[in-house]
Amino acid sequence: MATTAWESARDRVVAVFRRHSGGAGAQEDPERSQDYLELEASAAQLRDAVDPEGARQELQRRWQRLLESLLRASPDAVDGLRALSEEVGRQLRDAQPHWNQSVVARDGGSAYGALGPGASVHVHHHGVPNPPAAGRCAEREESDS
Repeated sequence: MATTAWESARDRVVAVFRRHSGGAGAQEDPERSQDYLELEASAAQLRDAVDPEGARQELQRRWQRLLESLLRASPDAVDGLRALSEEVGRQLRDAQPHWNQSVVARDGGSAYGALGPGASVHVHHHGVPNPPAAGRCAEREESDS
């Protein structure tokens, strides 16, 4: 309910409930149906939750019971729900962030890289390619004085 796949999933769930609810409300506007309103209320509850994980678990149990009731009353809804589950699963996998990063250190510089949730920092130290000889540094200091 907190992803871009939400609108598609919401509309498909409403359609499955409408198709298998014994015709009740079949002619009404889908956005005014009880199922639609309940799904929207659930999404708002999740968005506004102080404890999003707790709210997600509570909503998951609630909707699981509703779907089980639907399947008991209308076993032929299983194919539509299975297809919906597979489609939403694909959409969620596709919506996952894909991270790429390239970190390069040159000329004695340091490179630090961290990317994505739970990332760790990798530190690479490179020496100066041609450091001045110790004697040449001391000579310069004397000639500058």
